[in-house]
Amino acid sequence: MATLGQMLSWAAKEIESSSETPMLDARVILAHVLGKDPVYVMTERDVVLPRAHEWVYRDAIERRKKGTPIAYITGMKEFMGMDFRVSLSVLIPRADTEVLVEKAIEILKSRKEAKVLDLCCGSGAIGLSIAKFIGGAHVVLADISKEAIGVSKENAVMHGLDERVDFVVSDLFEGISGSFDVIASNPPYISGKDMEKLPKDVADFEPHGALYGGEDGLDFYRKITENAISRLNSGGVLIFEIGYDQGDEVMDIMKRNGFKGIQLLRDLSGRPRVVFGELVPET
Repeated sequence: MATLGQMLSWAAKEIESSSETPMLDARVILAHVLGKDPVYVMTERDVVLPRAHEWVYRDAIERRKKGTPIAYITGMKEFMGMDFRVSLSVLIPRADTEVLVEKAIEILKSRKEAKVLDLCCGSGAIGLSIAKFIGGAHVVLADISKEAIGVSKENAVMHGLDERVDFVVSDLFEGISGSFDVIASNPPYISGKDMEKLPKDVADFEPHGALYGGEDGLDFYRKITENAISRLNSGGVLIFEIGYDQGDEVMDIMKRNGFKGIQLLRDLSGRPRVVFGELVPET
């Protein structure tokens, strides 16, 4: 039997051609297999790894060697300071999306008992984060995928939010009733040409139905914006995550549908990431 240190050295070497951070990945995966904090595997390198854990670890490292993202191996991803369960049925939450959530929270702070729709919710990271930080908000999580709704339900229970959240399997607004103060969405937005350029770890593992947004990548922005008009309360806000090159087009779609005060926000890398606007009634 091998020690933790020996297994880490072996694992890092195995995945060095498929990972930019092989030792970090090796530690995270080993900590997951052991049910320990990553610090434990760094400080207890002389501990012998039980045989049963060794085979589980070897299998996980083989998956990483083939390009499987860490989050799909561990089944968890951190977002907005919260842990979210993920599966191959949902996209892995990304830090860039926190820009959308932070803006939504800022908008909702002045609105008591607001009703929020997270459309194309996937793991529920957006809607559940809003519910966590805005205690008076009631959130509806909607997705066309039953499997995605199942994952979002698990996350709601894990964070004690299930009594404040409703879940709907719906093709966009089809199965959704009522109106909302904020509609937030990170819809599929990858264009046909960009689908062909996706990194291997995205193209081979993340669900294509949650990525492809039509030939120009804008299909869902058009459909959601057109239908959101009848689903937003007066002064309601529609807020989207967008692709890095879609800012002008999405802003134009919202403008043509009557939204006002339309703004674009950038992520930490300086790339366009979020577009939002307010539905103001005609005077």
